[in-house]
Amino acid sequence: MQNEYLRHPLDPRKLCTAERAITVDVSMQAMQRLQKMLVSAEGEAHYALQFSIGQQRLLQVQGTVKGEVTLECQRCLEAVSQTLESEFLWGLVTSEEAAINLPRTHEPIFIENETLDLLPALEDELILALPLVAYHPEGSCKVPGQLTEQQPEVQVSTKKHNPFSALADLKKSLKSGQ
Repeated sequence: MQNEYLRHPLDPRKLCTAERAITVDVSMQAMQRLQKMLVSAEGEAHYALQFSIGQQRLLQVQGTVKGEVTLECQRCLEAVSQTLESEFLWGLVTSEEAAINLPRTHEPIFIENETLDLLPALEDELILALPLVAYHPEGSCKVPGQLTEQQPEVQVSTKKHNPFSALADLKKSLKSGQ
């Protein structure tokens, strides 16, 4: 039954009026834009959505998403698993003007022809939940060998080179030539 919500556009007005709660499990493989940001498209994300009518007859959806994704560690460039959890509150709107007038607590989601295509909106929420930078926990990162090797110490000469010594030599040669 839950996949039915993803196959066909929903009637959000009907769901909000009935104050329906739905749960949806979405495979990472079903989210094409998200896949481009992941190392592996294994696993799925679990969504819990509560449709309702808020103040001023605003159609709204309160939801949560939980999932585990595999990203690239920015230290060692190996795969790192990240658990994502996020809460969101959508305000379902049909125009730019309605989106501008939404309360600041609501994220605008546009509905066209009185229907809501749920999968792109759910995918957007998971993309927004991704961390800016992914790392392994401190100390468990496999840093490439070239970064961990000790660099040989450079021998520093104690004799300082005078940049004007060439001028002094030129001056001596001019005096001796006269």
